[in-house]
Amino acid sequence: MNFQARITAAFQEENRRLKEVGGPHLTKTHLWQAAKVTSAAVTFWFNGANAADLDTCMKIAPLMRVRGQWLFDGTGPKHDVADNEGNDDHASIRLVDAKASAGKGQIILSDDVTKILMFRRDWLAKNDAKPDQTIGFEVDGDSMTDMHIIDGSVVLANRRRTDPLSKRVYVVWIKGKLYVKELVKKDGVWWARSHNTEKAGEYPDIQIDDPKARIAGRAFWCGFGL
Repeated sequence: MNFQARITAAFQEENRRLKEVGGPHLTKTHLWQAAKVTSAAVTFWFNGANAADLDTCMKIAPLMRVRGQWLFDGTGPKHDVADNEGNDDHASIRLVDAKASAGKGQIILSDDVTKILMFRRDWLAKNDAKPDQTIGFEVDGDSMTDMHIIDGSVVLANRRRTDPLSKRVYVVWIKGKLYVKELVKKDGVWWARSHNTEKAGEYPDIQIDDPKARIAGRAFWCGFGL
C-alpha cells in the first residue's frame, strides 16, 4: 500500500466513524490547515502525485486517528496500541468551538489542532467515557468558580450521559448558547445554577423553559493551568 492508498483509506475510515457518531465531517481543508501547506499539496497526496514527509504526517495523522509513522511509510501498527512495557494507549479529545456551535445550534469541534487533548483510554473507560463520545469545553467566565471550574479551564463532558440528574454538572444548551452549569430540579422545574458566592447577584439561576434546551453531555473532569 502506497502513501496515496494509506491516506485515502484513513481519511475515508475516519469520516465513516464520524458519520456514525454524528460528528463533524473531516475535510481536506482540515488537513492542509493542520499541516500548514497549500490546498494543492493535499490534492497531490490524494491523486498520488506526491507524498507527505514524516513531519507532516505527524501533524495530520491525529485528525484521522492513525499513527504518523504508519501514514508515512506503512510501518508499525496503523493505530496506537499499548507497547510491550504495558504503557497505556492515549486517545485524543477535541475541544468544542463554542462560537461556531452557537451559530449552528449544534456541537462543532474546533479545527485548531493545538486544541487537541490527550487522555489515557483506561482512565476514560473508568469514567464510562468513550473517546469518540467525549468533548472538551473551554470555560469562558467565572460563574462556576466555587466548584473549581474557573475561567479558562477545560471541562470534559460525556455525550452519552444526557439524562438530567439534579445537582450534577452538565454542558447544556440554553437559548442557543452552551453553558457549564449545575442542573437543579425544584418543584418539577429544571434550573441551571451557577456557583460564585462573591458574584451571586450577577449569576442568578436560569430557568430552563426553552423548548429547544438540551444537554450536550455530563461533565466529569475539569483541568486548568497553574
